[in-house]
Amino acid sequence: MRILNITLILITLASSLFSQNSEYLKEELLKVDFQPNSIDINKDNTKLLIGGENKMVMLYNLETKKEEFETEAHYQAVTEVCFSNIYDGFYTVGDKSFKLWLFGNDQPEKLFKGSHTFITDLDMTAKEDFFVGGSYEKRFRYWKDTAIEMPTEINTSQKKSVVSVAISKDGKKIAAGSLDSTIELWNTDSLRRTVKILAHSNPVCCLKFINNGKYLLSASHDGYVKLWDVATGNNIKVYKPHAQPISEIDVSPDEKLVLTAAYDNTIGLYNIASGDCIYQYHAHKAPVLDVQWNSNGDGFYSCDSEGNIYEWIVSKKIFAEFYFGKEMNDEINSNKLFSPRRKGESKEDYKTREERAEKFKNTLIDKYYKQYTELDKTQKIQR
Repeated sequence: MRILNITLILITLASSLFSQNSEYLKEELLKVDFQPNSIDINKDNTKLLIGGENKMVMLYNLETKKEEFETEAHYQAVTEVCFSNIYDGFYTVGDKSFKLWLFGNDQPEKLFKGSHTFITDLDMTAKEDFFVGGSYEKRFRYWKDTAIEMPTEINTSQKKSVVSVAISKDGKKIAAGSLDSTIELWNTDSLRRTVKILAHSNPVCCLKFINNGKYLLSASHDGYVKLWDVATGNNIKVYKPHAQPISEIDVSPDEKLVLTAAYDNTIGLYNIASGDCIYQYHAHKAPVLDVQWNSNGDGFYSCDSEGNIYEWIVSKKIFAEFYFGKEMNDEINSNKLFSPRRKGESKEDYKTREERAEKFKNTLIDKYYKQYTELDKTQKIQR
């Protein structure tokens, strides 16, 4: 893969410089001169993968803050990228194919073909032995890693194109989301449909299986995220909507939280079991196209249509304030450390008191975050 000189705007920002709306923005990581359609983070949280509208895929080193390489991956826009969990490389999706690339090679290791239209979405099993792809047809395709040019085609009963897909980690279940707002659930052993769901009022753009395939999260251009029982197709939760279409969702490593990226320029953080909208992140000035958790579950990355890529923090404070904000405020308001500067109080004494107040506030955050973690243990998805 050839090394390219790419102009990056690198701006490191301390959280104290931001307004309340962008308090948890850790860093404006970089700005690229193309639209980034998709991003992914490796397990070590050291590399960022970016797929662009310019047909290119780019690898960015998060430690050195420099691009490592860029290559033209497809003859049309790269719509999706993801690191491999099996190989020392990554996958790209674009045009009518998807590819496996190994680091250090300028040609793909594997080329998965057989789609007659552009692949609209891609998902794979944990072992990367089965793959499912959407299409601009009323069908999806199912590849085995031993037959990369001969996918199985499954015709759905949906009235419009299958634009989103998901496959359970064990490869037993497939979900297909359509422009007609429906979701179909399929069994891969029998290749038969098990459930059809009238899910949304607009196209279903994202699907994610959780809890070993027991539940399915869906997101739509209607602004809603919903949780479904896979066995019955019954709706379990409807999450507070965005004002405009959702573009992508990502589930936290522990599968307790979900992030939503939307065209209203915001990112939502939700508790999957309770349905609570815990926080809404503001800083993007353009539609947010993708969002990805880091492997620790304490932060994430996002990109927007103007080429901005941000790094965010998911801190203890967010949870402490959402669930125990009143209790925290009561303790702060009753503590004299937080009173205004007193008459006759020297600057040095006032500064010392401010420092003590900040330490007390951090102690409160730790205290109530611990209470949140105990509360979280009791929050289960109720069918």
